[in-house]
Amino acid sequence: MLLIHVKDRPVTSGETHVVAIEELGSEGDGVGYVDDFAVLVDGAALGETVRVEITDVGSNFARGDVVAAEFGFD
Repeated sequence: MLLIHVKDRPVTSGETHVVAIEELGSEGDGVGYVDDFAVLVDGAALGETVRVEITDVGSNFARGDVVAAEFGFD
C-alpha cells in the first residue's frame, strides 16, 4: 500500500472560518486566506469579510460558501 504524505492544510471540509476577501480570482470568485492558504468564495465581493463554510479542500486552495457576512459595504 502506497501512502502519500501531503502538507498539513489549515482548513478542513465542514469547518467555518472568517475570511477577508483580498482579491478576485480569475473566474470572479472572492479570494481570502486562512494562515496563507487560499479560500475561494463564490459570490463574495472584494473588501468584504465573510464567514464561510469550507466545502472542498485541494492541495493548493479550498472552496467555501458564504454562511454570513461579518462586515461588508455600507
